[in-house]
Amino acid sequence: MDIWEIIQKNDISLLKKFKSFLQKKSIKELKKILNFAIKKKVSKEIIEYLIRKGTNPRQENTLQIAVINNLGIKILKYLVEKGFEIHCKTKQKETLLHLACQNNSKIAIIRFLIEKEIDINEKTSNKETVLYYACKNNSMEIINYLIEKGVDIDAKTSRNETVLHHVCKYNSSIEMIKYLLEKGVDINAKTNRHETILHYFCKNQNINNPMEIIEYLIEKGVDINAKTNRNATALHYACKYSSIKFVKYLAEKGIDVNAKKNNSEIALHYAAQNQNINNSMEIIEYLIEKGVDINAKTNGNKTVLHYAAKAQKNLIKFIKFLIEKGVDINAKSNNYKTVLHYACLNQNNSVDFMEFLISKGAYIYEITIGNQTALHFASRNNSIEVITFLVEKGININEKTRIDSLFETKEMCALHYASKTNSIDVLEYLVENGANIKEYANTNETALHFACRSNSFEVIKYLVEKGIDINAISTVSSLFDSKQRAVLHYACKNSSIKVVKYLIEKGADIDVKTSSQETGLHLACRSNSFEVIKYLVEKGFDVNAKNNRNETPLHYACEYNNSLEVVKYLISKGADMNSLTRTNETAFHLACKTSSLNVIKYLVAKGFDINAKNYQNETPFHYACVYNNSIELIKYLVSKGADIYAQSKQSKNALHYACQKNTMKIIKYLIESGIDTNAKTRQNQTTLCFACENRNLSYEVVQILVEKGVDINAKLKFRNKSTLLYAFQSKQPFEIIRYLIEKGADTKDETVDKENILHYACQYSYSVEEIQYLVEKGGIDINKKAYNSETALHYASRRNSLETIKYLISKGADVNVEANSKYTPLHYACTYRNSLEIIKCLVENGADINAKANNNETPLHHAFRNPTNLFEVVKYLISKGADIHSKTQSGQSLLHFSCLSYCPTEIIQYLVDKGLDVNEKTPDDATVLHFACRRNLPLKTIKYFVEKGLDINAKTHRDETPLSISIEKNLQNIIQFLLMNDANVYDLAKNEITLLFYRIFSKIYSLNQDMHKLFISQVFSDYRIECNDSFKFHVHKLILLTRFDNDEEILQKFINICHEKPKDEVQIVLNFLYTGFFDFEEINQKLFEQMKMNPSKKEKITGIIQNKHKFNLILEGNEKEQEKKITDFFQEIGIDSKWIESKKGRKGLIKDLSKLYQQESTKDFTIICEEKEIKVHKLILILRSELFKGMFELNVSDSSNQVHDYSGKSFHTINQLIYFFYHDEFEKSKVDKQFIEGFIEELRDVKDYYQLNTNSIIDSIIIDLN
Repeated sequence: MDIWEIIQKNDISLLKKFKSFLQKKSIKELKKILNFAIKKKVSKEIIEYLIRKGTNPRQENTLQIAVINNLGIKILKYLVEKGFEIHCKTKQKETLLHLACQNNSKIAIIRFLIEKEIDINEKTSNKETVLYYACKNNSMEIINYLIEKGVDIDAKTSRNETVLHHVCKYNSSIEMIKYLLEKGVDINAKTNRHETILHYFCKNQNINNPMEIIEYLIEKGVDINAKTNRNATALHYACKYSSIKFVKYLAEKGIDVNAKKNNSEIALHYAAQNQNINNSMEIIEYLIEKGVDINAKTNGNKTVLHYAAKAQKNLIKFIKFLIEKGVDINAKSNNYKTVLHYACLNQNNSVDFMEFLISKGAYIYEITIGNQTALHFASRNNSIEVITFLVEKGININEKTRIDSLFETKEMCALHYASKTNSIDVLEYLVENGANIKEYANTNETALHFACRSNSFEVIKYLVEKGIDINAISTVSSLFDSKQRAVLHYACKNSSIKVVKYLIEKGADIDVKTSSQETGLHLACRSNSFEVIKYLVEKGFDVNAKNNRNETPLHYACEYNNSLEVVKYLISKGADMNSLTRTNETAFHLACKTSSLNVIKYLVAKGFDINAKNYQNETPFHYACVYNNSIELIKYLVSKGADIYAQSKQSKNALHYACQKNTMKIIKYLIESGIDTNAKTRQNQTTLCFACENRNLSYEVVQILVEKGVDINAKLKFRNKSTLLYAFQSKQPFEIIRYLIEKGADTKDETVDKENILHYACQYSYSVEEIQYLVEKGGIDINKKAYNSETALHYASRRNSLETIKYLISKGADVNVEANSKYTPLHYACTYRNSLEIIKCLVENGADINAKANNNETPLHHAFRNPTNLFEVVKYLISKGADIHSKTQSGQSLLHFSCLSYCPTEIIQYLVDKGLDVNEKTPDDATVLHFACRRNLPLKTIKYFVEKGLDINAKTHRDETPLSISIEKNLQNIIQFLLMNDANVYDLAKNEITLLFYRIFSKIYSLNQDMHKLFISQVFSDYRIECNDSFKFHVHKLILLTRFDNDEEILQKFINICHEKPKDEVQIVLNFLYTGFFDFEEINQKLFEQMKMNPSKKEKITGIIQNKHKFNLILEGNEKEQEKKITDFFQEIGIDSKWIESKKGRKGLIKDLSKLYQQESTKDFTIICEEKEIKVHKLILILRSELFKGMFELNVSDSSNQVHDYSGKSFHTINQLIYFFYHDEFEKSKVDKQFIEGFIEELRDVKDYYQLNTNSIIDSIIIDLN
């Protein structure tokens, strides 16, 4: 029986038999035993016995454990008498009184703690007093007592919540609500998010008598139409969390059932997310009866259907209900997600539901803007039945997404998603049904990378057994760089010994490094797996390998691991203890940031320099003060000779660093140790400056520093910023601001930008009472201008503070004062918040409604920059005389401006009805239709403009049409609409029509069958491209034909065109077709027969290689079988076997073909196709290369690209250079040497400009020219 079992038996006589055992234990071990005994609520006798055996009475968490476990007043008093720290706090700054109220302790304990002078108004890190904790537990006795003892009933949390908010949030007791309101708590107080108690109450799902409470709140004057900072009303929350009875009551009391949030979500959208399906359906039915539009859309074009498909459990029942109510089954969000996409993300999705949607007209093959199919979404959910259904319906299993983010376009297929979710069943099914296991994401991550991220051994094993590249390197972009990592790196980072062993046994390269030069051992040391670390070292990993910051695995272990076992092991295996990082940090520096005291003690014992300095002269002691909260560590370092007075190059001492962290114990200790509290850095920053920069600053820290004589008015050099301004900028509680002012902080201080405390207070949303205090106490000029000529009223107008604005105006703030760009406060109110109340306040107080900024924009223009309350604001401003015909400096009408601002169609219609001319053009001849396409406005808006008679083929000065803009922006649904409404394809430039064809061919666009026929018909029916144009250009039309349709009539049209062309040109086109699109053998053969031509031998070889499916068949089997298949194939297409022998033999050919298949590089390609005069081969290579994918992404209007003219040909980018060389009749024999040299020089400039690798296509062209 061990000591823990003895304690649990609660038998003092049994425990005394372990007397000698206890005597051998350290204080630390006895502390653990005592705390364990308290948790188990043992008798007072046992606790007294353990304390007598030497438990340290200064340990802080013992009393906390006693209070949390409700050990009783007698034991608590005993512990306090024995010297246990009663004023201790948790990491969240909770006192024992907080914990007692939280655990609903007996009133005797509450009284005892208050008698022991625990501050009743002490606040946690979230600024919660003990009253908040008591209200969570609905203890009226404790609440009464706390209020009697002077607890601040008006205190607010860091979120600006009152105690009444907490009551409505946690228990919603009618008795407590009545009691607090009687005590004067504000019923309409708002949080930082402008939520009232009504919002909190409507979100609370655990209410016993909701109707009684809501009736009482309304009777007492709660604002029923109060809105959050995102414009949500109580009805929004009630529809999501409450019943129909509750919703009806709010509606009957006048709440707006059509109120919109900033994103245009209405109560209907919230109702669709109510998890009680009966409540949800009843509420929706009621809202429809009240006139709510069932097809109402958010700013993201989402309807109630999208929300329901994502949130509901009984999907068939609910969606059937919505369809019966008239919802559009194929409604698309802005990114083209349909109900089917959202349903595939729902765990409750089923094949039955998918079939139901299809039966109701849902289009299963819809693709989002990010090229995501339903299969991509289903693969995230591990639903094998739904995935099977989608694959059997013909959704492309290898389709890749194209999701644009800030730094990259994410290209992933269903297999990648499935690998992330650890579903072996889904993975096996996808592979068995044609998923390419070797497919790379655009980050070069394979399915194996994703599986290793998720640590799924079964998936990893399956993928490796299927032949996936175990050493593939990924390249993942981040904000500052691109990180390259191998599969093994992910495994090491995730600390799975089973995975790491398996990968190494299967041939994973142990010498591979990340782009930061980290080895697997570095990553393992970061992730705290001793087993993995030991295994890697035994496998030969270098314990002294350095990354690009010169950090070794020992540095990583000390900074991230906090494991003495790992640190000891690495040093025992020869880790260099003297190794320095690039910034001269030792492992001891890094250990002082995060490691425990036992690690620090071990390193000191091993001889690490306790006063070592990094490149900024910072010591490990400085690191401990700023990063580590441990007072024990600080004291230990001092006891071992740490220089407490050491300063960095910036003259920062240990107290400066400690004040950055605001750890009170360390600050007190340093001050008691005699450190200079008034020391200043080279930038003249005091310790108080550093303390005020920390947003978790405690009042106590400020108090102690001020009392110790810190210069309260010291100013930062260069910026001229004082301590008070530091405090404002860090949004410190006003009690700290008030304290600093009362202690003599200069209220008239300004920064070099001429910003004063009033500017800061309005900028950081301090309350009107606090701003009033500053104005009256500081004597500040209310119209004082900052560097940008903005006054406090400008700042307040940006921050949506109505009460503050009213106060400033009452004190004489100029409502028409202009900032540097002539922006008035009304401009700002419209730009940043669009608060109708604030706008009304400014207008009613004389703000010029037609004031023009430097760019001629009025407040009405600015209103369109913010979707919040947009329609209401626009109507109000126009009703007050806003000039709707005013144009900006660039000649844009309000209608143009509304399109630029993604304005809803209803507002555009309103403006037109008010007299705006829909045919108005900018100085460069752009119509609103150009703007609408450029901004990807909803199709509804595009249709409206076309219905109003706008010319669908109108051109700007740059020859842009709505169609060309839509092609450039990749707007599939708009392109489809424009083409169906006679948009002229032949007005497009060559590169635009090529890009359009390329995107359709590459499946970036997925047009329906009718659209395919329409598009093909447009291309072939009216042949306007002139005969002198390059005939090779028309191959794109044939690509379109072969990709989408097998229409005999259109095919014959193309053949007729071919008959009109020279035979040699036709041969090149047909060769191109054969090599690039070998899949379409039936069509190819028909064309060759009609033209009485055959592809050459090389075209046949290349065609087979390009067709990966057929090439896979050739490469299956052993080497002899491969040789036979290749020989048979070559004989079949009429190639002499001697040709094979002249190419390094059959084995060499297999190798070369394999290389080409995997890499598709120019160099490998020319191994097979060495005859340089057949340039079309390289064109095929371009089409299939990464370079081609990016060709059209280059900005042709980039002013840095010079335009040169050779033989009448202009080109701006790589794309045009290559097009010029390969597509046009360029014959070097017909141009002079000087031209050739100039052309080569141009190619080299482009190569350097875009930093292309060697062996690029540009190099190949240069070689050909030479």
